Amino acid sequence: MTEPQSSEALKNFLNTLRGGEVRTGRVISVEDQEALVELDGFSGPGNALGRIPLGDLTLKAIGHPSEAVSVGQRLTFEVIAVDWQQQCVWASASACEDPSLRAFLLGLRRGARHEGQVQSVHNFGVFVNLDSEPANQCTGFIRGPELSWLRIDHPADAVTAGQRVVGEIIGINTRRGQVQLSLKALQEDPLVAFADQTGMVTTGQVTKLIPFGAFVRIADGVEGLVHNTFRDEPVEHPGQIVSEGEEITVRIVEVDLVRRRLTLSARNLPQNGKRST
Repeated sequence: MTEPQSSEALKNFLNTLRGGEVRTGRVISVEDQEALVELDGFSGPGNALGRIPLGDLTLKAIGHPSEAVSVGQRLTFEVIAVDWQQQCVWASASACEDPSLRAFLLGLRRGARHEGQVQSVHNFGVFVNLDSEPANQCTGFIRGPELSWLRIDHPADAVTAGQRVVGEIIGINTRRGQVQLSLKALQEDPLVAFADQTGMVTTGQVTKLIPFGAFVRIADGVEGLVHNTFRDEPVEHPGQIVSEGEEITVRIVEVDLVRRRLTLSARNLPQNGKRST
C-alpha cells in the first residue's frame, strides 16, 4: 500500500477539497478492501491520495475491488471527507458512476414531496420507483418505521406493490443512488389530538413490559409509559401487576410533542391487574 506524503503543499491542497465535490484521478493500487487513486490537480511533491472503499467503488454488487477497477484506470469520484490524520481523501466512485442518476439525485431536496410507485415490499422496507428517475433505476426507499404512525407488523400492512405513494424526502444518498422517503411525515401525528388532554383518564392496552414500567397504547399510534407505580406503592416489576395484552385504566400525566413522549400513570385509579403484590 502506498503511503501518503506529508508536506505543506499537500496540506494546502487537501484544505481546498470539499465534501460532495467531484474530482478525478488515476488508480495506483488495488487492495483487498479498497482502491487507491492519485488525485488530479496536485503538483507535488509526492501524491495526493484518495481511498475508495469496496462499497463505494460501484453501485453493482462485487466481492473484491479488482472486479470494478484496475491499476492505471481513470476514475471520477465524489469527495466524501478529508482524513487529516492519514492526509488523504475518502472518496466514492459509485456516486459518479451514472451521470444521469447523479443529476437526478442532486436535483432533489430534503423536505420536498415526491411521488412514485411501489416496486416491491420487503420486511425491511419498501422500494419505490420515483417519478422522473432515470430509466431502469429504483431510487426510492421507505424504512418500515417511516410508513405510518400506526403500529404495523409488516410493511405490506401499509402499502402494496403497484400502489402510488407520496412521501417527504428525508435523505439523499448519492453513494448508494438512493432517496429515503417518509410517508409518515405527511400524515398527522395522532399524538397531537392528546396535546391538551393532560389529566384525562382513559383505558389502553399494555403492549410491552420493561423492568421499570409498561408501555400502554391508548389509541392507534399513541403509546405512553407507565412507570412502576400502578398502585400507591412502587412494584419491583410491572409483571407483578399487569400482563402484555391486558386492558388497564390510566391517566395522562404529560404530553411532550417535541420529543413525542407520553407519560401515563395508573395510580389512584380503578384497580388494574388480577394479581396482588
